[in-house]
Amino acid sequence: MKLDKFLVAVTISIFLLAGLFNLLFEVYARSGVDFNLAGLVPAGFLGWATFYAAGGGKDGLRKGIPANLSGIVWGILIVLIWDKIFAFNLLGAFVAVAIGAGAMCFQAHVKALAFIPGAFIGASTFFALGAAISGAVLWPAALGLILGLLFGYVSEVFAKFLNKKVLKG
Repeated sequence: MKLDKFLVAVTISIFLLAGLFNLLFEVYARSGVDFNLAGLVPAGFLGWATFYAAGGGKDGLRKGIPANLSGIVWGILIVLIWDKIFAFNLLGAFVAVAIGAGAMCFQAHVKALAFIPGAFIGASTFFALGAAISGAVLWPAALGLILGLLFGYVSEVFAKFLNKKVLKG
């Protein structure tokens, strides 16, 4: 097996940064603060995945941030339609999800929202954290996705540095 130098650099970079991200969250969570950010780390990893899925670099941020955040908005709309119009019945589940999923694809007509997987990742993050239209879900979902995208960018820059300066040869 021949090792790819850049992939080794990415491995080291993400190894360090992912551990640091989780450690910082644990320190925050155990500090006794009242602002609950449960779910921030999983949301962060989904944002990180979005960054790399969107191709990395500044484009990864440009595509990922608006797409992820729009996905949260569509998730909220799905819950509102299902609750307020259909009282959470079975038909409502079909209609609400169909509208939301279709809208996440249709919004790709707008260049800033064209990264369809990012929208689905954003909506999935909202649902995975509980799908409640409350700060306890919305803050960690949005903040986690954005932090994850930023950590993705930093991990890529750090990997390029490692590849060029440390792993040369």
